[in-house]
Amino acid sequence: MLIDARGIPTGTVVRTDVAIVGAGAAGITLALELAAKGLAVCLLESGGTQPDWANQSLYSGRSVGLPHCPLDVCQLRYLGGNTNAWGGWCRPLEPIDFEPRPWVEASGWPFPIEELAPYYRRAHEICQVSDDYVLKHAIAELGHPRAKPLAFDPSKLETVIYRFSPPTRFGQEYRLRLDSAPSLRCFLHANVLSIKVDASARNVVRLLAGTLSGVRFEVAARSYVLAAGGIENARLLLLSNDVEADGLGNRHDLVGRFYMDHPHTKRRLIVPSRRLASGLYGEFFRPRRIMARIALSDETQRREGLLGYSANLHPVYFGHDSAGWAALRDAARSLSRSGRTDPFHRLPPYSRKGLNASQWIDMIRSPVRTGAAAFLRFFKPNRFFSAFVLESKPEQAPNPASRVTLDDELDAFGLRRIKVDWRMLPIDRQTAVRGEEIVDAELRRIGIGALGPLPAEEIEGWPENLESGWHQLGTTRMHSDERRGVVDATARVHGLSNLYVVGGSVFPTGGTAPPTLTIVALALRLAAHLTRSASAAAV
Repeated sequence: MLIDARGIPTGTVVRTDVAIVGAGAAGITLALELAAKGLAVCLLESGGTQPDWANQSLYSGRSVGLPHCPLDVCQLRYLGGNTNAWGGWCRPLEPIDFEPRPWVEASGWPFPIEELAPYYRRAHEICQVSDDYVLKHAIAELGHPRAKPLAFDPSKLETVIYRFSPPTRFGQEYRLRLDSAPSLRCFLHANVLSIKVDASARNVVRLLAGTLSGVRFEVAARSYVLAAGGIENARLLLLSNDVEADGLGNRHDLVGRFYMDHPHTKRRLIVPSRRLASGLYGEFFRPRRIMARIALSDETQRREGLLGYSANLHPVYFGHDSAGWAALRDAARSLSRSGRTDPFHRLPPYSRKGLNASQWIDMIRSPVRTGAAAFLRFFKPNRFFSAFVLESKPEQAPNPASRVTLDDELDAFGLRRIKVDWRMLPIDRQTAVRGEEIVDAELRRIGIGALGPLPAEEIEGWPENLESGWHQLGTTRMHSDERRGVVDATARVHGLSNLYVVGGSVFPTGGTAPPTLTIVALALRLAAHLTRSASAAAV
């Protein structure tokens, strides 16, 4: 059932088999799976069923590294978590992503991709998307004469298929099941303030939770799972320092380190023909829930010592880059409740701030161009496109200097906020540069076009339009050796008997695929482990 924690008496102790912190894709998947097996589950969600700035502002923090999306924008704190702004992109990670790569320090997962295979199948069902990524099958499914892959040299580049979830908003799609599951209690507006352990710091004994209205209560369980996102999972471990001074799971100073995202950069692609105007790689087939990306082959990665690299092609229409269009786009996004994302601009779905005076002036100055841009953007008549933008989305290598730590500023509960220091290594930029060089050479070879120049201004060797991809990964990384990871291969925090972590924070490496599908698969895998453990304990 769904319970508003603001209405329970202060001092209440909730007793359960498994306590889960965070009701996003991972937490909801795990909770429903365990409840279906008959385990008593307590799911704690900081927000309600709708966005609310008082809750959302608890994510506010400081960024001191490379340009990073504001922390109270790239994380959503209400039922469904970040799936409320998910674009729906789905693809499993690649086998090479799980391998220890000699040219990528700290790479490798503690199990092969084959172990995730049965959970990936279920994850596709939960995300409401097909699990068929075979290129020829996707083309046949589309049944369109222009759905053709480009003739890349397969030793250099390949075309990979992405599927689109509707997208599944987990808080909406699974709300009825959360409310009706007999052994599941989902507490809304319930913020976990601290994880309490025994004197040996070997066992979690309870969670301290509270609401912004002042209620304080506790949760006591046999097993505890953090599923609060790639940044908040690390924050909760660091905040829980009354027995372990540096925080739980942090005896080797690893919690919060290895913070990864998918760096996004864009530059113009000049197209002399219309062969890509409604091609497999553009926006044309996205409504049909299929799109292709350009990717570096495994052979290229191994031969040149590169990370994974993929890129989208976004069509640019007449007037699309005008100031008036940008202002109109901002207006539409600020009024939208859909939570859909735009590849060129992102505003949080809870924003209602509207436009400033200069933006209104931009629209009024050129009404014809602004109106034409709006028509062409939304209706996409092919003959009016002016170019394509190549959006590079390379993998980021694990980097211990890239990290999240506690800041000195306090939130409404008096808890320290987060400071993000997002950093990258030379191999990250090398992969992006070399990936674009190979794409450029292949486009020229097959007569499609050529990449325009990079922006003149750079930030630590990256174009000025560098932005993060809203994928928070790696801060509680998985490794069998406690000196190299925060959680073990089962996702249990090293040194603790009953505390687990699930979500993007456990990724040792991030690959190039968006993480949601893999996060759901990992939650299903953890559910199977906890179910087996509960059965063994009952014998």
